[in-house]
Amino acid sequence: MHHEIRKPYIFPARKNPSVFLLALISVLTGCIVALIILPYEFQLNQDADTFVEMVMQVLRLFLIPLVAVLMYFFLKEKYRVRQIHINADRLETLLKNLPGMAYRCFNRKNWPMDFVSEGCKALCGYDRSELEEQRVLWGSFTHPDEIEPVERSILEAVANDEPFEVEYRIITRDGDIKWVWERGCAVGVMNGETILEGLITDINDRKLAEQALMQAESYAKAVVDAAVEAVITTDDRGYIETSNRAAQKMFDYSGDMLTGRNILVLLPETYHEDYEEFVTHYLSTNESQMVGMGHEFTGKRRDNSEFPIHLSISKVQYESECKKYVFLVRDLSAQRAAEKEVREQREQLAHVDRLNTLGEMASVIAHEINQPLTAISMYAQSSLHLLDNDRISGPQKLRDALEKLIVQARRAGSVIERVQQMSRQQSCHSEKVDCNALIKDVHKLAEVEAHIRDIVITLKLSRLLPTIECDPVQIQQVILNLLRNGMESMKKAGFRNGNRIILRTSRTATGVKISVIDSGNGINDKTMEQIYKPFSTTKDTGMGMGLSISRSIIRAHGGQLEYINNSNNCGVTFYFTLPFRQQISNGS
Repeated sequence: MHHEIRKPYIFPARKNPSVFLLALISVLTGCIVALIILPYEFQLNQDADTFVEMVMQVLRLFLIPLVAVLMYFFLKEKYRVRQIHINADRLETLLKNLPGMAYRCFNRKNWPMDFVSEGCKALCGYDRSELEEQRVLWGSFTHPDEIEPVERSILEAVANDEPFEVEYRIITRDGDIKWVWERGCAVGVMNGETILEGLITDINDRKLAEQALMQAESYAKAVVDAAVEAVITTDDRGYIETSNRAAQKMFDYSGDMLTGRNILVLLPETYHEDYEEFVTHYLSTNESQMVGMGHEFTGKRRDNSEFPIHLSISKVQYESECKKYVFLVRDLSAQRAAEKEVREQREQLAHVDRLNTLGEMASVIAHEINQPLTAISMYAQSSLHLLDNDRISGPQKLRDALEKLIVQARRAGSVIERVQQMSRQQSCHSEKVDCNALIKDVHKLAEVEAHIRDIVITLKLSRLLPTIECDPVQIQQVILNLLRNGMESMKKAGFRNGNRIILRTSRTATGVKISVIDSGNGINDKTMEQIYKPFSTTKDTGMGMGLSISRSIIRAHGGQLEYINNSNNCGVTFYFTLPFRQQISNGS
């Protein structure tokens, strides 16, 4: 139950029972002393002229303590009033320094104020007197949408004899809308009305900051949800806190099914140990090559199906402690499918180019095969002639003829085998290759055509070269294409710079460099602009795909096909480097 309050409410009058008791004791003491002394005085003054003198003595003895008591009361009250003024000044200073307005009001409609502190002017724009004289009521400038919920909160708190705390908007004298925070409680009843006391302070800046933060969070969430990549945040133990729509779709989880699960649920068990080692290393050293960088892993969907992913990790750090991690996951399934399609198309195109090259070399190949076939026929006839001759001295001559026949047969077979290797369509595969041996094989395939063109192919091969991981058929195709282009250029130049074309191998810091150096016309500025463009050619015949396919093949092997004009306009040098321990890329 609320107690009755009367004004002034800040410093109510207080009764001190000890003061009244002290006064009563003083008066009784004076009377007792007078009664004791009166007979004694009467006997001493029995010869006095009148009784008046005796009475004056009694009154004098009685008034002395009474005056002392009154002086005590006067000084004590003066001290109390002084303390009240000091406390009032302190309280006034305290109220002025409060971040807002202290108040006392009646709990009825519009909350009429009985007292407000000096902070009211800065808070709402109205003077203190306007509110205390109730010319302006607090509820009259409370935002209309806020009055009902505020009333409900206050009534519920008063009914439960509890303090209340509310946030609502007011409309200041200047027409600005301002957010305020109020905390108060019922302190008693005056004239039958409940009295509320409390504090109201300005929280407009805080509310604006909260609204800006909410807008920023909504914007960030919209951006993250619109991202194609999966965005997942975890705590420092790896438990998922948030995930966007792309993550839920990518890993086949709906809604908040991922929340609370460990990030390892999205990786096959074969990657769990690697992830744990990474986390342990990072927590112990605060260093990791993985943070901020991307790595390719295998992801696992809810149905345990696996797919290739690109995973990058960043950390969200507060002061010196890492609070959470952000995982950015990209599904590589479409990319892998596209790379496979590009690889197949490149292989098909390379196969077509090889067939075209072999078609152009058909007469050369026929000439190269014809020579061993003619020799085989000649040695076979000689063998028959020796068998038909009864005067044969022994089998040695026949043996020699048959051995020569076998050599020529193998020669023809090797030509056919090289043609078959070039014409066969096969998937790209990598194997360890001796570059010098590979160059020699290409030389054997091209030397007949070079001989017909009256061109000399010179080999300058570096010794002790390491083996290289590559597809030998594709590299042979590139070198053969560069050789034939060089020979065509030398023919067009009329061999004015000589008839020598050089095949060179050398070792570099990163791999084995292979160069084809011709002595033709070189490459002019116009040709430079479109030299690698498909279907661009300076030949009278040809598809214009050779250099484009060759550059694609070399890129797939981790290198670059480049060229430089030789000095004195004596032809051009095409070169490329096959890196050490380089796996062939799936894409071009």
